[in-house]
Amino acid sequence: MLTVVGVALISSGRVLAARRTAPLQAAGRWELPGGKVLAGETIQAAAGREIDEELGCQVEVEAELAGEAPLDRGARLRVVRARLVAGEPVPIEHDAVRWLGREDLPDVDWLDADRRFLPALGALLAEGERLEGGNIAGAVRIGPTVRRTTGAWTPAVHALLDHLAQTGLDAVPRVLGVDDLGREVLTYLPGRVADIGAEPPEPLLVDAMRWLRRFHQAVAGFQHPGPWRFFDPAGSPGDIVCHHDFAPYNVSVGSSPTGDRVVGVFDWDVAGPGTPVQDLAFAAWNWVPLWRELPDAVAASRLRLMAEAYGDTVGASEILAAVAPRIEGLIAGIRAGQAAGEPGMVNLARIGEPAMSEGALASLRARLPRLDTLLRRH
Repeated sequence: MLTVVGVALISSGRVLAARRTAPLQAAGRWELPGGKVLAGETIQAAAGREIDEELGCQVEVEAELAGEAPLDRGARLRVVRARLVAGEPVPIEHDAVRWLGREDLPDVDWLDADRRFLPALGALLAEGERLEGGNIAGAVRIGPTVRRTTGAWTPAVHALLDHLAQTGLDAVPRVLGVDDLGREVLTYLPGRVADIGAEPPEPLLVDAMRWLRRFHQAVAGFQHPGPWRFFDPAGSPGDIVCHHDFAPYNVSVGSSPTGDRVVGVFDWDVAGPGTPVQDLAFAAWNWVPLWRELPDAVAASRLRLMAEAYGDTVGASEILAAVAPRIEGLIAGIRAGQAAGEPGMVNLARIGEPAMSEGALASLRARLPRLDTLLRRH
């Protein structure tokens, strides 16, 4: 019995469809690219060979989808899932190719045999591509969008992002709505996630603090009744809406002639009322970073650089003094969330939190007097 393999080439939560030119009854209809499995050839080898011939790129087969579909003259169609490993798909034996997300699958006229696999494909595409960065709620990429779980706080966060879009603040995702699985849909931000295993380079540290100042200026006057995820909607007099998680793991970075710069800031779920110095204290913990035992002179120098880049409204000593209370609040919030079974907080337990932060905070407390003395000498 002749076997034909169809290749579900999946990238960033989308599958590649190809439009047939022949035979006449199939021309203009869409299929998963692929072809005949030759005698003595495995289905995996056939998939790789056919994609190379039809699209001029190389793939790695990951798994076979369940089931098969009948074709003419007793042949059968089997489908494998694959990922792109080299090259870009270019139609050679087809007249067009198109990347389709889950919502796009009904938009093309599929061949009948391929249509049988659409429910399984839809389930695969809904998973998307897991994104780097963030710690609290997993986000997946589907084409030019990011999908995330929602909560009672989502309307407030969306109102905040809409406000920031209206102000023209750079590096902020735009709200596109909610998908049929109840996930929020945001624009995908370009760049690469900052390296959290190293001290952020000084040009990036400076650009991040300048962005934080622009953000604080953009939210001046913005108010929302909430609920916010972790913060009292009323806040305190003089509060603004803060990001509360402005750290390298929530930033995407791009290159410029003067060095790395912030091109995206994500994970807005924990935004809520607070003070600018609270955002700066959390930034110092992660961008200096004060959770690491840097030489005192280095830590003090980077704190001063932070304060200078942010502007003259907050001094380095004031930022330093706010770090321990801010991290104490972080630790208490994580423990309370874990006790309540909150999924985002449970995710943090898998990477050792809050125990790691507790140990790092104890170390910082021992260094605080020395750091404060260094800062006050300038």
